[in-house]
Amino acid sequence: MTVILAISVMQRAGGLAFMVKCAEKLLRNNPKYINALAPAVCFMLTTLGGTGYMAMSVLTVIQEVAKDNNVRPARPLTSSVIASQIACTASPISAATAAMFAVVEPMHVSFAAVLLVIITTSAFAAAICAVISSLQGKTELSEDPIFLERMKKGLVSMQSKEEKTKPATHEAKLSVLIFLSGVSVIVLLLLFKNQIGHTLSSRDLIVMIMMFCAWLMYLFCKVDLATIKDAPIFKSGAESLIVVLGIVWFSSTIINAHLPEVKESAVALLEQYPYLLAVVFFLASSVLFSQGSTAALICPVAASLGVDAATIVGSFVACSALYITNVYPTTAFAISCDDTGSFMGRRWNGSFVINHPFFIPGCISLAAAVPFGLMLARMLL
Repeated sequence: MTVILAISVMQRAGGLAFMVKCAEKLLRNNPKYINALAPAVCFMLTTLGGTGYMAMSVLTVIQEVAKDNNVRPARPLTSSVIASQIACTASPISAATAAMFAVVEPMHVSFAAVLLVIITTSAFAAAICAVISSLQGKTELSEDPIFLERMKKGLVSMQSKEEKTKPATHEAKLSVLIFLSGVSVIVLLLLFKNQIGHTLSSRDLIVMIMMFCAWLMYLFCKVDLATIKDAPIFKSGAESLIVVLGIVWFSSTIINAHLPEVKESAVALLEQYPYLLAVVFFLASSVLFSQGSTAALICPVAASLGVDAATIVGSFVACSALYITNVYPTTAFAISCDDTGSFMGRRWNGSFVINHPFFIPGCISLAAAVPFGLMLARMLL
């Protein structure tokens, strides 16, 4: 809630638009590398912001740059959406990371080691996804019959829609500086927790510092307090907050009511096959549509069953299977913003629920990343 509030204030100050323009400039200046740069930009934005909604602001830019350079927009859009979902398991200020670290911190693991594992593993998964996505679709855009048909009907705009905005204001740049400074302070306080001697959890630090950053941006960036609730990020975040609260509360109630039976049937299996935790993360996130809900629900149960910290942290990237169906907001938005029809081919149109471009790259990337993450966690934790 507090991260969404801080980002919303930054958006009203013009800071989010400034960040998007920086990302847009990078993409437009290097169109040949869009299949690699687009997911990298979305990964970075989400890692810094802690929410996948950060990526929605650049998806239309990615689509425009792709079609202007004869690249099937489905390729960079697919990898960008999945990269943004995976990045939630790399962000030090995401709800998922906070929930996971709250569970493993009592197991005497350092935040530095956890951060190194989750960022490296998530980046590895996003890179694999970018490679797989860039190979999807047999034809280039100019040879795609669906695209050519839509061009004839005048359904595709090939004219760049680059946004004509005023130069970034001092307040916009200051809001970005305040927000990124807040993220840095959170990371540093967790990295040097033992040296400083504080006992605050990652969750409490995020709440306090993000609220403080929101106040500073309101104070120094000329933000009208009454307009913060009208920020698009605030509205989207409020919806996700209710969903997360409802799912976690409901699921936790059911699981806690039957915890003895769950433990009895699961403890032996997880003791013998602890790597099945990644499968549980994968399946739960595909149903819950939230990395934060999945981590908050599964991590405490796994710890209570005796699963060690290295297995939890190494498998954590598997909480990112929100793409299994194409109805998640960022996934649906990527499809809707593409007017070329590159998502409409019979093989990829989602008519059988999972036959869409997000499924194969996402599954392969997580299948490769989990063993890598487990190996890395065993080495570092």
